Amino acid sequence: MLADSSDDGGIDVAEFEAFSSRLLGASGAPEDIATLVAESLVLSDMRGHNSHGTRRIPSYVEDSLVGRDDGYGIDPEARPTVESEGPTHALVDGQDGFGHLAGHRAVGLAVEKARENGVAMVSVRDATHLGRIGEWSERAAEQGMLFTAYVYNHGRVVAPPGSAQRRYSTNPVSYGIPTFNALDFPVVLDIATSQVANGKTGEFAGRGDPLPESWTITEDGGSVTDARAFRGGEGALLPLGGLVSGYKGFGLAMIAELLGGITADAPVHGEATSNRGCAAMFVAVDPTIVTTQDVIEERVLALREYIEETDYSGIPTGPVAYGDRALLPGEPEHLRESTCREHGVPLAEADVTMLCDLAVEYGIEDAIPSAFEGTATSED
Repeated sequence: MLADSSDDGGIDVAEFEAFSSRLLGASGAPEDIATLVAESLVLSDMRGHNSHGTRRIPSYVEDSLVGRDDGYGIDPEARPTVESEGPTHALVDGQDGFGHLAGHRAVGLAVEKARENGVAMVSVRDATHLGRIGEWSERAAEQGMLFTAYVYNHGRVVAPPGSAQRRYSTNPVSYGIPTFNALDFPVVLDIATSQVANGKTGEFAGRGDPLPESWTITEDGGSVTDARAFRGGEGALLPLGGLVSGYKGFGLAMIAELLGGITADAPVHGEATSNRGCAAMFVAVDPTIVTTQDVIEERVLALREYIEETDYSGIPTGPVAYGDRALLPGEPEHLRESTCREHGVPLAEADVTMLCDLAVEYGIEDAIPSAFEGTATSED
């Protein structure tokens, strides 16, 4: 049985991707689609964001099987299309398929157009869950591009300042900075505009851990610490900044929703009649149109050294932070992935059991990795 992600051991990356792809095949996804989505989900696990990793496979399969009649399911065979484009812009329609395909297509177009013209904006609409948005920033930055993403969906889990009613989603924003040869990783920030991504509450619920009090709000002004109760609909997430400066997170969320809604020509809250997936605006910029690679590398290194020279005196970094001191955005993910590629991907016990049970349900026990043996529960 694999323990949580603090352990050194785990499942081989290639074996984990193959298993995840087989599970996604149960949704009706063709092999190439299942493989691409599986690679993205395993990458999220490797980079320390299990909330956006393979623990989502059961819900993806379920959403694929219910179809689009209720305005929420996934079409597992759908492939994104380019609805319109010009030299510096494009609009990608996810066709209600796996959002990871739309993300890949949009980033590829943005990088290609920015390389040719210096700057490009690519928007996405009618995509289901776009996965970990930081992946798209990573991919663009690794190809030498400055990148930003503004994303929203029609879920309701976050309360505006002064309210405890669930009114809008976690509306993530993400940014990528290429580092070229200066560092082994790009600088990437990927954050929800709420106190925490909603997927993190699911991760806490799966482990049976309590939520920090500062994450949620109830009608009486209290908080929900029972993660399972929160997942059941009790309380709401606070906007980023919480009770002190939540108007800042709320403002970012509204900007993300309007940027995505306007550029993707997609309905925002107040217009939508169903919980239809995600919309987003991606922007890529070639920084060498205004400076040189050498200058970028020098500035990245100067900033990193400055932060490393800070006096760290044991002040807590937060309940879900990596380590006891500040690292550049994207560095914790790089360190985690490096460890996983060497030692395998650790997974929480509850997630292992959930994935193995899904394999049993769809008759693909033969795909269960040896590292997971003994965790599946038979329905007989």
